[in-house]
Amino acid sequence: MLKNKVLFTSAISIVICSLIACTNLNKQDKFPTLEEECKLAGSSSKQCEILNLKDLSLDEKENLMGWVYLNGLDNIKPNYDKAYYWFEKAAKANNHEAINSLGMIYFAGLGKDKDFQKAEECFLEANRYGNKDAKLNLAELYRVKDFGRSPDFEKAERWYLLGVQDNPSRAYEGLSKMYLDQENYEKAFSFSGKAAELGNPEAQYNLGVFFEQGVYVKKDKKQAEFWYEKAAKQGHLNAINNLNILR
Repeated sequence: MLKNKVLFTSAISIVICSLIACTNLNKQDKFPTLEEECKLAGSSSKQCEILNLKDLSLDEKENLMGWVYLNGLDNIKPNYDKAYYWFEKAAKANNHEAINSLGMIYFAGLGKDKDFQKAEECFLEANRYGNKDAKLNLAELYRVKDFGRSPDFEKAERWYLLGVQDNPSRAYEGLSKMYLDQENYEKAFSFSGKAAELGNPEAQYNLGVFFEQGVYVKKDKKQAEFWYEKAAKQGHLNAINNLNILR
């Protein structure tokens, strides 16, 4: 196993917030309409801003409202119940972003129990409607050891390769993680290099680890610093930490 101050990371590229209780809405008003959201929050609120967007369809507004409640924005605290509600409404209109977000909720267990089957179904449906993140979310779903099941690297590889057309940087970085999981350092290094050249900070950080530790390649402090610095410039905290230690 690799040892380092901070090891290779394989975090899912999604925003995971702490679970917050509902706002001060009355129980019967827990899930108001867009108009009611605006009225309750006030005319200068983000909710009213979303309601009044002229160039968005109803389902696009509902999806955006879901995103705001999933992540929190300005003075709006995350509320997973309301995020799910708005994503579900938008999904009924076949909004692929909302369907994909429902998959992420089931994947990460954001206010709902983790559910492999529901996450898989949502990602597959989102992909059918043209979502550009769904292929790689499916790849991550199959790659991770979670949900009481073993990874399915064959399916993960298939979806990563399909995802190259949508997001090559993320796809190559995901393939690198998959091969790290299998301790195939040659392929892991190769795909980290591809993603790093495309500017992926996680891959740049991982290349730094390869060179610092001499995994598959000879130890090379200058190369380690080079790649840590590239990742650090993009705010990668582990890269910043390792770079400071090396220097």
